[in-house]
Amino acid sequence: MPKYLGKLAVLYQGLGDIEPYQQLATRLAVPLHQSLDAGIQEEFFLAWRDGCLKLLDKELLKKGGLTVDVAPRAGEQRSWPAPKDGALSQALGRKTKTVVDATTGWGQDSLHIFRMGYEVTCIERSPVMAELLADGFARLAQEDWMQRLNLQAPKLLAGNSINLLANLEQAPDCIYLDPMFPPKRKKSALPKKSMTILRDLLGDDDDKEQLFAAAMAATGKRVVVKSPDHAEPLGEPNASFSGKLLRYDVYLKG
Repeated sequence: MPKYLGKLAVLYQGLGDIEPYQQLATRLAVPLHQSLDAGIQEEFFLAWRDGCLKLLDKELLKKGGLTVDVAPRAGEQRSWPAPKDGALSQALGRKTKTVVDATTGWGQDSLHIFRMGYEVTCIERSPVMAELLADGFARLAQEDWMQRLNLQAPKLLAGNSINLLANLEQAPDCIYLDPMFPPKRKKSALPKKSMTILRDLLGDDDDKEQLFAAAMAATGKRVVVKSPDHAEPLGEPNASFSGKLLRYDVYLKG
């Protein structure tokens, strides 16, 4: 049974060419719907809206959906390369040039690292998230400043990081990890159905220790792990740099 059967579908509502929607549905092995009737069971949909691929919640179809945002975050420098300052750049290291983000997710850290001038390769194991990232990086490549400076968007590898890290053509200077850590306090209320399904769609990080070991084996110089400030480190870090409510632990290759 396909992984997303009954949870996710591609939604085409008559706007533009249907072929990209058909190809997307085939790649993910999910249905393609051309309307939303009462019999549709899926909770999430992928569709192109406002020029970008979006993940839509069935109950919030008019709210805009979730997409990979390629614009700088609030407070970030908009020029390229942005200044290498702050806890993240300290953790990455002054001599670092190549970075592999092995837990890309929505890509915000990857894009921030990219805008600071590093050469970035992204790994994402969720096929849904990989589709959203590919769309985001394609849009990034079309930005005026990217074209003017003749820059290439981050390279995207889809698959399990533990396997892909072992087969990198060249060891990067740094491997960056942002695994899911348990929350500081247990919430009394059960998570909303939509959040539960979303986590099921995108995957959990229940193998962060194995991923950390794979990163240490594959890196050329260092591994940087982002974690909440309350979380225990994955090992004995060589250095730590703190930001707002989070921490970057640095592990140097011996």
